Amino acid sequence: MARKHRQRSLGEMISSVCFYAVGIYFLLEGNLVQDEGADMIKALGLWGAGIACVMAGARFLIADVVTRLWRRQK
Repeated sequence: MARKHRQRSLGEMISSVCFYAVGIYFLLEGNLVQDEGADMIKALGLWGAGIACVMAGARFLIADVVTRLWRRQK
């Protein structure tokens, strides 16, 4: 029996947009920190936070891909 995809709530869509915005901000800020000659660890920290936020924004897409891969293996 196939499950229907449920609609995403407004709160989920808003949080996804916020994750994307903050992630992009951290990635750009990491570039600025690196250009200013600060410690590389600061830039890496900002880039890591940016990647984590972008991935959090894509959490529903990632979950769909993982679900499809699991179904393919069965």
